[in-house]
Amino acid sequence: VPEALRQAAREPGCEGLAGLAACWRVAVDGGAGLAAGLDRLEAALRAEREQREGLRAQLAGAWSTVVVLALLPVLGLAMGWALGADPLRVLLHTPAGLGCLAVGGLLEGAGLWWAGRIVRTGVGT
Repeated sequence: VPEALRQAAREPGCEGLAGLAACWRVAVDGGAGLAAGLDRLEAALRAEREQREGLRAQLAGAWSTVVVLALLPVLGLAMGWALGADPLRVLLHTPAGLGCLAVGGLLEGAGLWWAGRIVRTGVGT
């Protein structure tokens, strides 16, 4: 049974089965009570899950920041139109506009990649 539990623990989301295999092995080999070990294992797995959920909740604000960064250029274009300018004509039909578009696009992409990487590192994925 412990070997089957260890093999099943290799599947994603089943990591707790390795602890169950250890509890089973101690109960069988050492004569210890299985219930006490399972209670401790359950408490540890519950605490780990709550910690992951808390981290996800804290990182929700950071993901919102990444989304706002992605939408800022669109907001800038909309503000230009609202002020009576034609920002797309300037960006797409003048050498300075094309240069600004290229540099801005590179900076926007780098910023989104960097912010996304920071958040993904915090999540641990």
